[in-house]
Amino acid sequence: MVQMDRRRRRKAKDSLLLPRRLFGEASTSSSFAAQVVQLLMILFAVLWLLGLIVSHAFLQQHLEKDPEQEEEDEPDPNPYFGWQPDYPSNDAFSTSSECHSWRVCFPEPEKAPPIQCLTRCREQEWDEPAPDPPENWIPDVTVLYRMRLAGKDSNGRPWPPPLDPELCQEIGPVGGKHDDNKKLLDVVPIQAQHYATSLKPSGAKILCMVYTHDHKHVNSVRAIRETWASGCDGFLAFSNVTDPRIPAISIPHDGEESYDNMWQKVRSIWKFAGEHYLEQFDFFYLGGEDLFVLPQNLKVYLASLGDPEQDHFVGRRFKGHGKNNYFNSGGSGYALSRGTLRKYVYQGYDDSEHCSVTAHTSMEDVMMGACLRKAFGIGLTDTRDDQLRERFHPFAPAKHYYWKPDPNDWYMQYNREWPPLLKEKCCAPDSVSFHYIKKAAMMRHLQALLYECPNER
Repeated sequence: MVQMDRRRRRKAKDSLLLPRRLFGEASTSSSFAAQVVQLLMILFAVLWLLGLIVSHAFLQQHLEKDPEQEEEDEPDPNPYFGWQPDYPSNDAFSTSSECHSWRVCFPEPEKAPPIQCLTRCREQEWDEPAPDPPENWIPDVTVLYRMRLAGKDSNGRPWPPPLDPELCQEIGPVGGKHDDNKKLLDVVPIQAQHYATSLKPSGAKILCMVYTHDHKHVNSVRAIRETWASGCDGFLAFSNVTDPRIPAISIPHDGEESYDNMWQKVRSIWKFAGEHYLEQFDFFYLGGEDLFVLPQNLKVYLASLGDPEQDHFVGRRFKGHGKNNYFNSGGSGYALSRGTLRKYVYQGYDDSEHCSVTAHTSMEDVMMGACLRKAFGIGLTDTRDDQLRERFHPFAPAKHYYWKPDPNDWYMQYNREWPPLLKEKCCAPDSVSFHYIKKAAMMRHLQALLYECPNER
C-alpha cells in the first residue's frame, strides 16, 4: 500500500515536470527556427543587392550603346530593305564610248536612250523579275526613308546612288547645252531644303504616292526612287504590277487600267492609304510618275498649315469650266490632311450623291475637288507665298519661266482668279513640285542641281 502511494506520488511529480521539459524543448526549437529565418533574410538581402548591381550594369550598357550601331546589329524585318538595281560607276565608260556622256540619256521626245546606253542611263531591265510578296501584303512605305538614313544598299554601295558630276552642268531637254530649267532654278532662286537626317520627323510627316504602270518601273519610277522619294517619310507607287522591292502595289479598282479610268484608280488609292496608313502620317500627297518633288519644302509648308486633323486640301488651285468647278491640279500633285482623308475614306468613298463613285473618267482631280466640296464643304487652300508666287507647279521649270498670257490658253482660263506672275516671279523660292518631268535623266538632273551641286548654280 505504501509502495503504491510512492508510485502515485512519483507519477504526479513526473506529470508536473513534463510541461517544463516540453517547454524547454519548444524553446530550443523556436530559437533554431529564428536563426534559420534570420539566415534566409540575410541571403535574400544579398541576392537583392546583387540584382541591383547587375540591373544597373545592364542599364548603363544599354544607355551607352550607339543607336545606329544597334540598328546595324539587328537585321531589318523588311526582306527588300537595301535592294537596289545595279548601276555603273561614274567612270565606267571610256571617253571614246558612245555612252560616255549623260547627255545621251536625254533623247528626243517620246524616244528612249540608245539601247546600248541604258545601263549608263540607269534604265536597263532588272536582272530578276518582281518577286511575289506574301498574301495580303501591306507595303512597308518607310523602307526608302530608312535606306537613306542607313546610307548604303544591301551590297554596301552608297545609297541613294551617287549622281555623276556631269549632271551639274547645263543640260537641255534633248541633251544640249542650253538649259532653261536651270535658268529658272537660278533666277528665282529655288531653295531646296535638305532632307531630315534622323527618324525624328522634321516638318509634317508625309506619305508620298505616285500612280504609274509597269513599263515605267525601270525608268521614271526608278529615278524617283533614287532621288526625291526617300525625302518623304513614306513612299508607295500604285501600279498595275506589284513589285515589293520598289515598293509598288497593284490594287483592285472598278474598270480597266487606263488613263481614261484614272478616277477609279485614284479612288482605290485613297481608300488603301486611309485604311492602312491613316494614323502614321499627317498629310498624304499624290501625283503621277512624271512629278519632281522637293520633299522637305513640302513638309515644312504643310506643317505651317496647322493641325493635320483639320480639313486641308492642298495643291495648285484651278477653276475649270462651269459653276464652282474648283479643284487642285493632279499634275502638280495635291495633298490631303489626315482629317480630310479620314472623311473621304469613311464617308465620301461610298457617297454616290456627292462623290461620283461610278464615274469612269481621266479627270480624277476634278472629281476629288467636287467630292470634298459637295460632301464636306472642304475648299481649296491658297498655296501662294506672301508675294503671290506659286509653290505647286503644273509644268517643268522652263515652261513657267517663258510662259506668256494668252486668253485662249487653258492655263490662263483656269487661273483667272489667280493670274500667274511672269518670269522669275512665277515661282516661290520654297516651291514644292514641278510636273511633266518625263525623262528619268531629267529627274536626276534636277536632283543634282538642287541638292548635290548648288555651287554650280
